[in-house]
Amino acid sequence: MDLRTALLGAAQASPEPLTAAQIKKRAKVPAKPTALKVVLDDLAQAGMLHAFTSGATTAYSAAHPQELAASALAEIVSKLVGAVSPASLKAQLPKSLRPWFDKAAARLVVKGRLWWLISGKTRLLSQTPPRPSDLLSKTQTAALEKLLVQVNQSRQTPRKLAELRAWLDDERPAAEAVSTKPIVACPKAALTVEQLLEWYAADRARSSSSMIPIPHTWRRYTAWAEANDLQPSPDNFRAMLKSLYDEGRVILEPCERPQDLPESERSLQVSMAFGPPGYYWSVL
Repeated sequence: MDLRTALLGAAQASPEPLTAAQIKKRAKVPAKPTALKVVLDDLAQAGMLHAFTSGATTAYSAAHPQELAASALAEIVSKLVGAVSPASLKAQLPKSLRPWFDKAAARLVVKGRLWWLISGKTRLLSQTPPRPSDLLSKTQTAALEKLLVQVNQSRQTPRKLAELRAWLDDERPAAEAVSTKPIVACPKAALTVEQLLEWYAADRARSSSSMIPIPHTWRRYTAWAEANDLQPSPDNFRAMLKSLYDEGRVILEPCERPQDLPESERSLQVSMAFGPPGYYWSVL
């Protein structure tokens, strides 16, 4: 194996940019620094490597560091539990990729893989979209708890903070999660394009991205169906989205890590003309 091939292979195998010395060590080839730099610079000029200089140090990578940073950050975000500060998230990237953190994070935000949580002066990043109740500060939450104590003195049925938060989030409290209403067959005409677009608009108004996860819309559909004593139909739901996609009225985008999705969400994905099925959708 010649020097050029060995150095290129070592750079291509790395998930982050490497200096000339690091590439030489991984390639396990004898080469003087001058010759090493000549070959690497030649590969960069040929478009086979990207060269980036910071001060007196030059690093090389097969892919653009911004692409490497986005890929590495997506992997980190997929394992997030709860919200973290941008500084904490950035610190989990390899040092050589941290200069591209902001652009990588922005890309994930646009794709709906990363969400900003802003409460007062605090800015956090989360793998899941924020709920309205997440925007309550500790001071506001304490004030609401105090208010409930006062109001409950005049109520026959006391209310809890969890119920108020569920109302803010347009959700049912856990105690009401199991419906006792009879369920009947849901006719195909129960779901309309207008309803889908209305639910999309509601989610889009709360999102920093135009790409909305299909399971979010599905939850709105099931809540609507149960409120009307109907059985939600995943087949009708997917067929309606597929029809809008085939007509060119919406665009779909796959999930980057479908293997991490629960079965309930994998089953809601909509097939596309090419590639894996769509997990996100956006109205054109």
